[in-house]
Amino acid sequence: MAVELMAEQDGAVFLPVVVGSVQWETWMSGSPGRLTFTVLEEEGFPALREGCRISLRLDGALLFCGYVFTRVQEGRRFVSVTAYDQLRYLLSRDTLLYVGMTASGLLRMIAADYRLALGEVEETGYVIAQGAEENAVLWDMIENALDETARATGRRYVLFDDGGLLCLKHVDSLRTNVLLDESCALSFTCRESIDTGAYSRVKLLFEDGRRGIRRVFTASDESLSDRWGVLQYFEKLQDPAGAQEKAGQLLRTYGRPLMEVTVKGAVGSPQVRAGSQVTLDLPRASGLFLVESACHTFFGGAHTMDLTMTEGG
Repeated sequence: MAVELMAEQDGAVFLPVVVGSVQWETWMSGSPGRLTFTVLEEEGFPALREGCRISLRLDGALLFCGYVFTRVQEGRRFVSVTAYDQLRYLLSRDTLLYVGMTASGLLRMIAADYRLALGEVEETGYVIAQGAEENAVLWDMIENALDETARATGRRYVLFDDGGLLCLKHVDSLRTNVLLDESCALSFTCRESIDTGAYSRVKLLFEDGRRGIRRVFTASDESLSDRWGVLQYFEKLQDPAGAQEKAGQLLRTYGRPLMEVTVKGAVGSPQVRAGSQVTLDLPRASGLFLVESACHTFFGGAHTMDLTMTEGG
């Protein structure tokens, strides 16, 4: 296993002297991909300044490409560095109103406005009648559109940075052949709960005050309500088209306990990142699981990963 960390700054390309481990972390939402490492900086060694382009390769394959955002001096010779991928630029705020647009179309529009490089963007298909975002984080705007698409169609898409290109893919496109069992990790935990993300009844409401229209769409599972009590999902709709089908889809999606599995010290695989799917064969969890967060650690010749996963996808 050959790990190479490269820096590009002021037209020069060089290999910083890395001390200790390198960590590459990704999350499904809310945080950009992050690379953290410590370098030796003294007379004769170039300093990694803010904005320096950083890339990480494993056996020649590009895993991460981003930019230095934070430097922390540790004594006279060492500097710990934090670099983020392109998703970091989606943490800016803006106000946006759009009509008749898909989530993939919204991503393309924002990327063009903020000069972000796009890779493969799968068409999400579902047209959002209207979106109004006031002083909102760009990433939240896109995720709101993706969430609405998922609620209406049951199709879940993942936004991620792939080596310096923003990509949007359906979760099935990120399925891997990785199998994790008890022999592959130092430890694991399995948590099953109906405390969040589980519902036995769905209620959708559409109101048009100007025309005096009020319509309610429901879907319920009485057997679940008998076991769990009534756990209701509620949403106000801007458009009633396909609402009954949407209620049924939401019940199918949320009508089960949420299973979360955490694996520590697993054998590292470069295929695995937030948004990918892996197969588990553990005493309390088996089948296909979606990676919600992944932390890869490279140290010497070792590559391990810590994962948080939820069932399905």
